[in-house]
Amino acid sequence: MAHLFRPLERHYAVRFALETFGRTDSGLAIRDVARDAGLSQRRFIQLFAREVGMSPKLFCRVRRFRQALETVRQTATPDWGRVAVDCGYYDQSHLIHDFRVFSHLSPTEYVRQRSECVIQITRRW
Repeated sequence: MAHLFRPLERHYAVRFALETFGRTDSGLAIRDVARDAGLSQRRFIQLFAREVGMSPKLFCRVRRFRQALETVRQTATPDWGRVAVDCGYYDQSHLIHDFRVFSHLSPTEYVRQRSECVIQITRRW
């Protein structure tokens, strides 16, 4: 029973990676993070996936997409090119690709649906 309730202890390389990926300006490749943590890229990916539940690459994509969503939520008419650059995408097409993969909507469809929800809520009041 004692083992069931002990705190989760992450491997040092996973802790290091999460801290590194948590910096908005990290921009490091997975192989560089693995090297800096003192592991082979393959071993690092195995450890990270086991402890986090997804590969480091997918983790970074999801994190970047969430950052883009937060940026978009702060404006009524987002500048998609600026959002892409600010959130670390190579270009706007990569942002659009991730938008479709993770939300099943294009960025334009997302904004339209968000606007429709706001209008419906406003009408109810």
